[in-house]
Amino acid sequence: MMKKGFTIIELLVVLAIIGILLGIVTTAAASSIKQARARKADACCTIVKQALSTFYAQEGRWPGSIGRSIEGGSVTGTGNNPDVYELQPSEIKSMMLDVINKVKDGNPMMDISGLFVSRSSDRPREVRLQNGRVTYRPAKGAYGLDFWDAVKGLKKDSPYKMTTGEMNFGYPYVDGGFMPFRVLYSIPTDEMRVEKWP
Repeated sequence: MMKKGFTIIELLVVLAIIGILLGIVTTAAASSIKQARARKADACCTIVKQALSTFYAQEGRWPGSIGRSIEGGSVTGTGNNPDVYELQPSEIKSMMLDVINKVKDGNPMMDISGLFVSRSSDRPREVRLQNGRVTYRPAKGAYGLDFWDAVKGLKKDSPYKMTTGEMNFGYPYVDGGFMPFRVLYSIPTDEMRVEKWP
């Protein structure tokens, strides 16, 4: 008479099937998270570009210290292109704080809840790939939060709680971490471009 139960081979087959299914689910979840971060990054850039354009349309100047520099004629091209000026992190922060102050005063030029912020103002790390191409990754320790999570803190006495003066503005990197915006000002056309790093 045979005993009832499972053989070791049957148990191993079941465990192998469970392992394969978990691998498929984990891969699909990781892909979904990356896609969501990529969409959030695009949305952050679009929100900020529209807010800067709205500020310019309402005020007749660009916000922050860069607006004063442009009016004073002291902005010149950087790098290989004399017609394009790349804003520094402090200039981007100054612009965003001007926009946020307008929103706080009741001007609905942007939905600040869509912002992604960090204490880190470090420039992204430049990474040279094997094919010679250059790409950028978040600076070490550049951790980001949604705007309201940073203002309120994730929990009581949270180390992530920030005032708007401590915030730097950017977007979530697809593999995690915080990337600051890349903002370029076109001198001939008087336009701002808000971009992700390549």
